[in-house]
Amino acid sequence: MKKELNKEDEKLRAALKGKNPFNVPSGYFEELPEKIIDQINGLPDFDKISVINPFAVPEGYFENLPSTLAGKIVTQKSKLESWLSGLQRPRIAIPIAFATMIMLGGLYFYKQRCIITPSTQELSADDLRNSSYIQSIDEDLFVDVLSGQKDVNKDESIEQYLIDNNIELSQIENKL
Repeated sequence: MKKELNKEDEKLRAALKGKNPFNVPSGYFEELPEKIIDQINGLPDFDKISVINPFAVPEGYFENLPSTLAGKIVTQKSKLESWLSGLQRPRIAIPIAFATMIMLGGLYFYKQRCIITPSTQELSADDLRNSSYIQSIDEDLFVDVLSGQKDVNKDESIEQYLIDNNIELSQIENKL
């Protein structure tokens, strides 16, 4: 398919070689200035057209504006006063007071800090074995805790004794 298109493209190039593929109608540039001048003359004369303002202000608008604004301000003040006087009514004041008390009480309890002190009582291995809580603890927790602690059973003096006396762990395992 590409070969066919390439052959067709080559044929077109050979046919157009040395020729201008674009043409302008005869007399185009001679008629162009007359067409442009006709279009300019067809435009309306904006200097002769009367200007009409489509917007209008009611009569006496600016004279009555201060009194209109003063009336609206008084109306807004009376609405605020009526709203505040409405808060003094028991059917409105009691639910607002109750909601405020609940909100303040919630904030009080929310901001209280709970301090937990760990028990200093030591537990024996038997206490731990007999505890019902030990089964509910995940063994991954034990692994995490023990990996973070220093090895309690590791004693440096015992380790140094074994090194000084050239004792291997296999000898200890055989005696046990």
